[in-house]
Amino acid sequence: MFLRWTRRLAILLAVLASVSLFLMMLQTVIDVLASNLAGRPIPGNLEVISVYHMVLVVFLPLAFVEMKKEPIAVDLVYRMLPDIVKRWVLLCGYLVTATFFGFLAWKTGGDALRSFAMNEMMMGAVFLTIWPAKLALPVGFGAALLMVLANAWQAATDPDFNPSPDVPEGAET
Repeated sequence: MFLRWTRRLAILLAVLASVSLFLMMLQTVIDVLASNLAGRPIPGNLEVISVYHMVLVVFLPLAFVEMKKEPIAVDLVYRMLPDIVKRWVLLCGYLVTATFFGFLAWKTGGDALRSFAMNEMMMGAVFLTIWPAKLALPVGFGAALLMVLANAWQAATDPDFNPSPDVPEGAET
């Protein structure tokens, strides 16, 4: 059940990141058209894109990447290990990764709460409230932590668990 809910959360956050990516593209196109056709670009366009859209696009899908088992990995030595050692190395790697994501969620969560408490703003072409964007970091790191813990649980309990990404049908390996 934990795995199912964690996967749903990962998918939801990836969808939100995709929506943000689409809105970023749409906003950029509208800004270019407004600049070139009317001579009036969108005020604060760069700030909104860099503070909101880019943050959401980068940090929200972290759990989805973990769910798909597609983080960057170098497994040259891992492939040469016996199966029992592979299992322990994999489990230890997941626990180290979980610790890393947990620390990042905790630190960025504290920063987001401080930013919220002071209603932190950024001054540029326009004033922009930035605490909502800072909330995306602990949410993304926290969801990635949950997904890594789910993967660690599977690696520890399921003898058929495969840490490699799923190969699409018809693709050559």
